[in-house]
Amino acid sequence: MGPKAPNSLLLQTDAQGSLKEEAVDERIFSTRLRKFSHSLRLDSFYILFQEIRGRSKLEERKIAIIADLRSAFLVSLLHIIPTAASTTLIVLNWRGFYIGRELQGVVGEDGLKFLGLQFAAKMLELLAMASLSTIMFGVVRAQLISDSLPFGAITAGFEFTKLSLLWSKEFVATCATTFSSSTNKALLIATIIVFTMLGAGIGPSAAVASQPVLRDWPAGGTEFWLNTTVQGLWPLTLNNIAPSDLPCNSSNSDSCFPLNYNLLASGQLSLWPSTSFLSADHGSLPTVYPEKVLIAGRHSMRTMETRFRGPFIYQPDLTAVTVPSAAIADAISQISRYWFIANEHQHVTGKDAYYFYNDIVHTVEALQPVVYVRCSASGLNATVQFSRLDRGSGNYPLVSYGNTTTGSQQWFDAATGNGLSPSLSWVELPEADFGPSSVGAIVALPGTNTTRIAPQVLGCTVDARWANATTTVSFLGGPMITSGSPDNWFTGGQLGLNLSGLPLWPRVKIAPAWAEAINPIIEQPSTSVFAKLCNSLARLNSISMAPLPINAVESILVTIIADGLARTGGTSTILGSLKGIDDSYSAGEWITEFLPKNSVFGTGGSAFDYLYQVGDQSTRFEARTTVNGYGYGITTATLLSTLVLLTYSLIAVIYIIYSICFAKTTSSSWESITELVALAANSTPSSALRSTGAGIARLTTLKNQVGIRLSDNRLQMIFEDEGGAGKILPNVLPNELYS
Repeated sequence: MGPKAPNSLLLQTDAQGSLKEEAVDERIFSTRLRKFSHSLRLDSFYILFQEIRGRSKLEERKIAIIADLRSAFLVSLLHIIPTAASTTLIVLNWRGFYIGRELQGVVGEDGLKFLGLQFAAKMLELLAMASLSTIMFGVVRAQLISDSLPFGAITAGFEFTKLSLLWSKEFVATCATTFSSSTNKALLIATIIVFTMLGAGIGPSAAVASQPVLRDWPAGGTEFWLNTTVQGLWPLTLNNIAPSDLPCNSSNSDSCFPLNYNLLASGQLSLWPSTSFLSADHGSLPTVYPEKVLIAGRHSMRTMETRFRGPFIYQPDLTAVTVPSAAIADAISQISRYWFIANEHQHVTGKDAYYFYNDIVHTVEALQPVVYVRCSASGLNATVQFSRLDRGSGNYPLVSYGNTTTGSQQWFDAATGNGLSPSLSWVELPEADFGPSSVGAIVALPGTNTTRIAPQVLGCTVDARWANATTTVSFLGGPMITSGSPDNWFTGGQLGLNLSGLPLWPRVKIAPAWAEAINPIIEQPSTSVFAKLCNSLARLNSISMAPLPINAVESILVTIIADGLARTGGTSTILGSLKGIDDSYSAGEWITEFLPKNSVFGTGGSAFDYLYQVGDQSTRFEARTTVNGYGYGITTATLLSTLVLLTYSLIAVIYIIYSICFAKTTSSSWESITELVALAANSTPSSALRSTGAGIARLTTLKNQVGIRLSDNRLQMIFEDEGGAGKILPNVLPNELYS
């Protein structure tokens, strides 16, 4: 039996080694499970699991550091989930995603959907904060184990969620301490600062980035050219009469404009307030008046916006009117119809399209007329006076007109047909006397014997400008109905000057002959547009009987002049054909040119095949389209929010790569206040902490360098002035487990 003894001993040794390896595996499994549970903040589930397994109620010796690739990979799952969610939100907002007029899902439940998104954003915040906490503890733990760091910095992993950490005594002490490695100091301080800022910003950023925005999203458009020059569209001097600039009675001519005086008469002037409107209220209600009226063009309707002086609540200094140019209105109306065909084609073919929306808006930046008028009254045989309009708001001095014949009884009888009809004549106003103006108008208003209203002669100064505005047509506002107005157009916008001291809105000089042409005879024997509009005022058939007839005359003059100016160049058309168009309008390159290319939101391209050549009598414009609905995209708020999420994601990805590919170590030790207190309680008291039982009041105490070392066969918090300690090793053997 003797010779077999060595074999038995060998077997026994092997068995013991096998038991040791099993014990190590068991310890690593237990530690790995504890680390994974702790990383997910599920410590209570780990403890409950250990209780179910019947483990001892006494604390077992543990492995502080695990050098294992699988453990490092499992722990990285904590970072992967919030990083993936953050990356999804970044891509969703930067690339863009259109939803529609309400969020996807059950109709009419947007409130519940937003609540769900808020919960999701809060979960992302919690997971991201857990991820940052793990990284912060990793940085602090690594320096505690491998080197040392200031005593005031060991709680950074708990405090970085509070912005007050950046001005705390602990952080000041950390910055004031001399480290053994400047790199370690820079890394720790930078980590604390960046993580504290992220801790304050991740929550709001996740909430903003996850919420779709209801706004106008850029949805394409196109450039286009009109077959006229800038001077043809917006002339600064009007003295030549072109047939296309005038009203006409032929409905068969493509260049014929509708007679808008009928629309002005019935849609606005007929509602001028008068005593005949009063009923039981006895005039106690505020007097209001429609400030918008639709007028017709060849291929669109235009919204004329007005601000009139008169018996109204609001009293501007000058009667003012603006309306989009007819050529621009027709062009944007035509382009809007093409865009809808292109959008429908994209939807049918399964490509990105804007099928559900609150509104679709098409716009063009262009000039449009703004006209101002102010009249002053005088009796018969008195000198006619005109107001100067160049002295600023509220300062309109009167200047006498030099013609002594005008305003006489003989002149009045000839102009009004012996007092039967209002009369309008146009005159030039010399700038030296009357200041810069466009044209002057002299109006003769007959009186009435029945009401003893005396006849009047009005001198009216006209100031017409071309102003920058945005012509708009929207689906919600009515297809083919255009609108637009310059900024501050009735509150002094005409007084603005550029850097050269010239008017921002150039003045239009109108010759009396051109002005006379927009007031033709429309009813025989001698009823002009002006007389017809005067007779339609308040349905009284006499403008003199209306309240404040002087302001009523201003309203009539300003509307017919603005309408005439808006029709200059009105027969212009878009140059070129749609690219690749077929007879059915259902295919061709033009479809993709109208919509954003290579992105969900953006501007369009060039849908027409016209190519500008030097010398062409043409003018370039750009139509832009926006869609109103919910979507994800870049706004100022989402840009800042996604930058915060991007910063977190980059930090998390770098840490994952470092943990898996380089460090390959994990640990969950000392990641709670309780565990850190337990470590301190198990450590030998140090003279460095003398007189700190009731608090710390000196930076010197917080600056003391501290590390975690093996001393007296247990892990302790060791200050730098204490020696005889050993460093912590990863994956220790069973008899070297730390207590």
